[in-house]
Amino acid sequence: MIKFIDFGKFYKKIRKEILKEIDRVLLAGDLILRKDTEIFEKQLAKFVGMKYVCGLNSGTDALFLSLKAAGIEQGDEVITSDYTFIATHEAIINCGAKLVLVDYNDNFLIDENKIEEKITKKTKAIIPVHIAGAVCNMDKIMEIAEKYNLIVIEDACQAIGAKGLGRGLTTCFSHYPAKILGAYGDAGSVCSNDEKIIDRIKLLRNHCEGVDFGFNSRLDNLQAAILNVKFKYLRGWLKRRKEIARIYDKELKNIFQIKLPLKREIYQDYILSVENREELKNYLEKNGVETLIGKYNLSSRRGKDLRLPCNPDLTNKEIMCVCNLIKKFNFKEV
Repeated sequence: MIKFIDFGKFYKKIRKEILKEIDRVLLAGDLILRKDTEIFEKQLAKFVGMKYVCGLNSGTDALFLSLKAAGIEQGDEVITSDYTFIATHEAIINCGAKLVLVDYNDNFLIDENKIEEKITKKTKAIIPVHIAGAVCNMDKIMEIAEKYNLIVIEDACQAIGAKGLGRGLTTCFSHYPAKILGAYGDAGSVCSNDEKIIDRIKLLRNHCEGVDFGFNSRLDNLQAAILNVKFKYLRGWLKRRKEIARIYDKELKNIFQIKLPLKREIYQDYILSVENREELKNYLEKNGVETLIGKYNLSSRRGKDLRLPCNPDLTNKEIMCVCNLIKKFNFKEV
């Protein structure tokens, strides 16, 4: 079986390092907002090239607390893509704001050319969603935001390591186990070059320290310690994912019914746009290949997205097996 992600296989490679850190943290009783969290925040800030980071309990809360800290409230409107994970939409709704959807383009990114037509007097923010390592057209989005004085919150939960991030007020990451830099439980972070917004989010994550009403959204210190171990391998993992994507590019480029993803530096996942999606997914799974659809798509367009295995533990032999199976699949006219 070629799994989409083989957590056990992945864990075995760094098991000794992880267990050593878990033992150290638990023996010391360093569980909440301790040194490991501070180290993680500094490492991430350096890696993404932004000044400030706040560790949180999820990418969902990274989005939600960014909106709250930016003053988004009942009656405001927030524009985002209709193709994303449900957390993006939840963050807006849970702030009391109105969700305003814009259709996605052929690369599964928000269509920047359709944003302006959705702007009203109540529009306060835009959340561009960077999908599977592909980055939205931030030049155009920032131009629109400046023209209408709108806040930009970047949903980069699938795009750690991608170039061109950090243009918005905040950039939000998820460290859910299946992500490129994943913990062994829930975890997330917010990055920004605005010290005041990060200070506000740090207050909100910890009940506003009794000064006001806030939330409980702290990055677990144990998860921070685990992420600090994984940081040592991050660049290598990113490189390997890109190598895998290039094999897919080469082997699948001449299949008429498949549109390959936009070439880029970072691959959280490798997403095909493919006819007969359900049939191809079922065929691959019957032949021992696990794939995912997995996005919360509110578009009226017929879904064509299929995510192929792209994790760094895959061998070239396994990738070629996936490619050869796809080549043998009997595509039909739709």
